[in-house]
Amino acid sequence: MNKLGINLWNWAPALSDACCGLPTRAAEMGFTALELPMTQPTISPSLRDEVRASGLEVSLCAAMGAGRDLSSFDADVRAATMQYLTDCLQTGAALGAVVLAGPLYAGGGKRHILPPAEAAREWELAVTGLQELSRRAEECGIRLALEPLNRYRTSVINTVEQLLPMLADIGCGNVGIHYDTYHACLEEADLLTSLETALKSGRVTHFHACANNRGAPGDGIVPWDAVMQLLKQYGYAGHITMETFAPGGLDASWINVHGTPDEVALRGLHFLQHYF
Repeated sequence: MNKLGINLWNWAPALSDACCGLPTRAAEMGFTALELPMTQPTISPSLRDEVRASGLEVSLCAAMGAGRDLSSFDADVRAATMQYLTDCLQTGAALGAVVLAGPLYAGGGKRHILPPAEAAREWELAVTGLQELSRRAEECGIRLALEPLNRYRTSVINTVEQLLPMLADIGCGNVGIHYDTYHACLEEADLLTSLETALKSGRVTHFHACANNRGAPGDGIVPWDAVMQLLKQYGYAGHITMETFAPGGLDASWINVHGTPDEVALRGLHFLQHYF
């Protein structure tokens, strides 16, 4: 049975003790999974204990901002990024997390056109870094899910078709696809075709249900009924997670177009419950 999740970004701009109380709130609303935005790689004992007590299944979303980049040409940056991601995995292992998702191949904000030789080197660094991270993830009992991002965040992987060859080069069974409908709205020529391509590969490990304007699932111009039917048709069994943002968060709107965080959470949850 799919777990229906929500990222704490819905209420808070970063992972901190200000998030205390939110796992309990999510559980009381009826969510069955919780996603932690790993703006920092560790959490306090109080938040850790609350997450455990909530009974929610946990996923982690890596925050790959500037300076976090497994494909950097700077060896010190690669080493620091590997340490950050390893610390995230260890935090996840302590919480029984099932997946670490996000653009693990490169840092957000990395946008450039490289000469062919340098592009090949960037790709190879991403692949070898993820092979090592895969080994560490396996030791923690956590799967990795790689997320194509829109052009304003990265130039490395924007679409499912770009990601599939990277997965083949990595060659690790515990590394899959993180499909996000928000990013797909910006980059895929046909959202439903790209989703079906991902699902047919059998490699979809994590799913973000987000409106084109970062609203709740059910909002915006996404063809939601067809999306949900594809997930059911191909037997997707992972988390279906809302990634919405409170004011001050990564993709928060400059104006209030969605309602309060609690209203957004409940609207999205009730929509997903209709299908799952």
